[in-house]
Amino acid sequence: MMSMVQDVDQNGVWMTLARDFIKKPLQNKTRTNEDLISVVLMRDEAEVVLKYEMTDWVLYNKFIDLRNWTEQRPAGPGNYMPALEAAERLLMKNQSSNCSLSLMFFSDGRPSDNGEFGCDTV
Repeated sequence: MMSMVQDVDQNGVWMTLARDFIKKPLQNKTRTNEDLISVVLMRDEAEVVLKYEMTDWVLYNKFIDLRNWTEQRPAGPGNYMPALEAAERLLMKNQSSNCSLSLMFFSDGRPSDNGEFGCDTV
C-alpha cells in the first residue's frame, strides 16, 4: 500500500511541475524556449535525465513521461551530495548574467548519505 501512495505522490509532483513550471508559463508567455531546464535524480549516484532542455511543449510532454515512470523509476537510496554536485555543475556551466537560475530539490527529507557534510558559503 505504501508504494502505491508514493507513486501517487511522485505522479503528483511531475504533473504539478509540468503544469505550473512549464504549461502555465508558456501559456502566459512568461517562459520561452530560451529558458532551459535540467532534471537530476537522486540515487546512489546522481542521474541527469534532462539536460538544458528548452522550455516548450516537447519538454512538457517529457515531464508527463517522467510522471508515468516509463523510463525512470525511483530506486535505492537518495544521496544528497552527488545530486547537489551534479546540480552545481549544471548551474555553473551557464555564467550568463542575464539568465535566472532556479534549483528545486525534492526529497523525502531523509538523506541516505553517510558522514557529516559542511556547508560552503559563497
